[in-house]
Amino acid sequence: MPTAHVNGVDLYYEVQGEGPTLVMAHGLLGSIDWSRDLGERPEELAQHFRLVRFDARGHGKSGYTTDQSHYTWEALAEDMYGLMRHLGIERAHVGGGSMGGGTALTLTLAHPEVVERLVLVGPPPVGQQASAPAAQMFGGLALLIEGMGLEKAVDVALSLQPWAPLKEAVPELYDWIRRWLLSQNPHAVVPAIRGIVLGPELAHQRFGEIKAPTLIIAHPDDDLHPLASARAIQRAVKDSYLVVAPSAVYYQQNPDEVVQMIVGFLTGSIAPPNAERLPT
Repeated sequence: MPTAHVNGVDLYYEVQGEGPTLVMAHGLLGSIDWSRDLGERPEELAQHFRLVRFDARGHGKSGYTTDQSHYTWEALAEDMYGLMRHLGIERAHVGGGSMGGGTALTLTLAHPEVVERLVLVGPPPVGQQASAPAAQMFGGLALLIEGMGLEKAVDVALSLQPWAPLKEAVPELYDWIRRWLLSQNPHAVVPAIRGIVLGPELAHQRFGEIKAPTLIIAHPDDDLHPLASARAIQRAVKDSYLVVAPSAVYYQQNPDEVVQMIVGFLTGSIAPPNAERLPT
């Protein structure tokens, strides 16, 4: 099992494919093992890039600490940077979804010299959006796990909005969510959640410093990844494209379109279809 000892923890990682290097980070409570279930298409990306993926600290097969200050955006970005150094990567395309997008943004601010192009899929809440539903939902889950243990906490969480109606309406999805939540490490998940959703917010005031060409893929009606946040990032990052899906579940149902957009953008051969670009 390939691991890199970075900033006090062992990070599990996988490398696939050949070509320009693309380093991708997953979202909160995600992992390499759950990536395809969460809508990612690593095999397709690996046909075009040397794809590097890793389990963030406290997730999947990586190590963890129980101190929530070790799970800030800055800490996660330094883990990403440390893994790149471990693998001898001097410069690469970087990106991620949700928490992974925030990690990639923070890496780009801290170490702009290592970032060729930036890809953000469903970026996390920023600015005024950061205190909205994501913090409430995940913060509540952390409190339940801390007080009741993982299994009982998951049962309680699934009896509440937004998950309870799924039990009868979409039982397969309900069962999948239960398996996903129960797969978490109960010792790591609480500080990991709190470090991100209750810790220092993303440095959105500095996004204007980002010079790397940036692709932002967003959805309407997604409370956990507000479209307003994606638009705020686009306004701040001068060289950026924003693509907004027709619906909140469109790219989950059409993941190949996401791959095509990412490949076209990173190779510089195809402008993202239906992309919004602010006047320069």
